[in-house]
Amino acid sequence: MKKTKVIAIIIILLGIIGLIWVFSKGEPEQQVSKLDAVDTAGEFYQNWLNALKAPNAEPNIKTLSESPILSKSLREKIKNAQKDSETALDPVLCQTEVPEDISMRRVFITEDEAQMLVTSKNKEVTDQATVILRGYNDGWYIDDIQCSLGEFAPEREFSFEKEGFLLKDSIPEPYNPKNWHLVFEENGQSGHVVPLFFDSETQCTDLSGKESICKPEEFTEATKVFVRSQMTERGADVKQLQFVK
Repeated sequence: MKKTKVIAIIIILLGIIGLIWVFSKGEPEQQVSKLDAVDTAGEFYQNWLNALKAPNAEPNIKTLSESPILSKSLREKIKNAQKDSETALDPVLCQTEVPEDISMRRVFITEDEAQMLVTSKNKEVTDQATVILRGYNDGWYIDDIQCSLGEFAPEREFSFEKEGFLLKDSIPEPYNPKNWHLVFEENGQSGHVVPLFFDSETQCTDLSGKESICKPEEFTEATKVFVRSQMTERGADVKQLQFVK
């Protein structure tokens, strides 16, 4: 009788130890790409587009949908979208038809977060995907993809309008100190950076309201400005820059 009780206790203890071991393992650690944020998103999207065009391509859609550089919630989101037979919207490209090619533009990049905007190169298609990446363990992973349907998007003359501060010589790596940059706040978080590019038609407005062609060589570090620009793959092409107090 005592022997039976001992065996029962041992079995119970082994069961408890097993449960502790299972729960102590927790969720698998998030995997990351060792490429920078732009290349992480770019490589994933190019592979996805190739797989849509050629089902026999490697990696294929199934492999990409389960990629470890996607967050668990995003993998689940894509999986659920693929099961939905009532929509033709691709959950990654956010397009109803496979585009011939895509464009990727940086919205902002900080040390631990980045956003990219992915659109079709067909200018008549306005649907777009906002790709949100997170920095982790010296790498990047894609945390979420948000689709914006063009027919519901507000018409805007400029794709990027922000107030912030000008930096050039003191800009930290990996940004190029040969270019001016705008350091700005987004959703209450400071430290977002975007490179600024000027051409012979970029208009500047000084504190008195006087307009003239911009002369970036005369700009001063840490000056507060408001920029209206178009986002491109390299940064913001500035159309108007206004100095503010």
